[in-house]
Amino acid sequence: MSVSDPLLKKLKGFVLEFRTNDIVVTDDNENLAKLCCVLEEIFQKGIKKSKWFDKSDYFWPWVAKIPSFSKERCNPILSMVIDTVKESKKVTLDLGRGRLFIRSALMKKVLTVPVQIIAKNRQLAREVYYENDSILGNEILAEILQSLLFELTEAHFQLRVHNASFLDKTWNLPIYKQYELVPCDNLGLHVQYINGFLLVKAVEPGSVAEENDKIHAGDVIDELYGEALKGNKMSVVHNILQKYKGLPVHIHVVKGFDSQGNLYKPIQHLIEDADVDITTAEELIQVKKDNSNDYKKPPHTILNEEEAEEIPVHGSEGGATYDAHYLGYVTLGLDGRVVRIEDSVLGVLRNHTQRVAVKMELTEKEVLVIDTKEEKNLLEHSYTEISACGRRTDQLKYIAYIAGETTCSLAKKFNCYVFEMRTNEEARFALCGIAQGFERTHLLL
Repeated sequence: MSVSDPLLKKLKGFVLEFRTNDIVVTDDNENLAKLCCVLEEIFQKGIKKSKWFDKSDYFWPWVAKIPSFSKERCNPILSMVIDTVKESKKVTLDLGRGRLFIRSALMKKVLTVPVQIIAKNRQLAREVYYENDSILGNEILAEILQSLLFELTEAHFQLRVHNASFLDKTWNLPIYKQYELVPCDNLGLHVQYINGFLLVKAVEPGSVAEENDKIHAGDVIDELYGEALKGNKMSVVHNILQKYKGLPVHIHVVKGFDSQGNLYKPIQHLIEDADVDITTAEELIQVKKDNSNDYKKPPHTILNEEEAEEIPVHGSEGGATYDAHYLGYVTLGLDGRVVRIEDSVLGVLRNHTQRVAVKMELTEKEVLVIDTKEEKNLLEHSYTEISACGRRTDQLKYIAYIAGETTCSLAKKFNCYVFEMRTNEEARFALCGIAQGFERTHLLL
């Protein structure tokens, strides 16, 4: 009997990669789907159609019953993960539930627990798996799997488990966005349920949903106010909106195009099944550039809240701090528009005579810029005074924000303050923090 298996060798390769690189594994990681596929194959290999577990071809039914047949007290985190998968309205097949379980268990670091349970309970193992044609049914291979999964718990997975509505169909996940829209009576969306998915057929120009290119025709509305919409009826959607009328609209959206700018295949099938004008569908090809890594956005849109929502701006203390250098400011007079960012940054870079080491602190209510040498505040602006922030596309380390002498809607003297961040990534993080701050504050006004 072989004491090895090709799937375990593949898994070992992923474990080594994630452990040695010491990275945060997100949904954007190109090897995540491959890892999940291997894990799924391992759990599926040699499975029997057991009378204990509804004669299913998939591993999820036996995992789902772990809390009921485990002799020992079940791991509470594993129980929570299992209950969450059971209650999810986004997956309806055992295939999809198993996939959601794998993703959730990776996040919560409990994927090794069911393997430990079945390794100890040989009667269960024989009931579920063929011994000579499986990994989990083979004592030696199951031990090897346990050690690999234990190593995998040292990797840090930061996955959007909300992004689950297409797991019944594929491991290739779509781009997933969360937005908070201003309170309104009409979102400006024309939608239709197609095969259980709420497809956006058109977006009214000038509407709240269309603002800043948040939502496009071909997107799928996945959640409203935390409630999954897959498989629901239009009346449920109307009831949810009515229930929260007058409050900011919390909406989760599955984008119609993938990270390469191509139509996401499962959504493409929905578009084909729906009565969507072909020209509307073709517009998706044009907006794909908004999510392409090779595309340079205009200066006033380079900070897009499509990026901001992925970044944890506020820590446990309610703020975030960045090391930077303050280079100076440009006086703009009455003009506090975002389009002034580009020329203001260029002007300061050409003419600045100072380079002060500072700490930029983003609190819940304001931006503080502290001289690290003198330990005193250089700048202090509340988010209500900030009218815009951004950076040039050709100088990504340099960021700027525009602020007035009072609330920006009343201000008559705007200045553009320019900073050099340590890296392009930190520059993006800081800009997202400022943008979230002033957008959040302005929504409350």
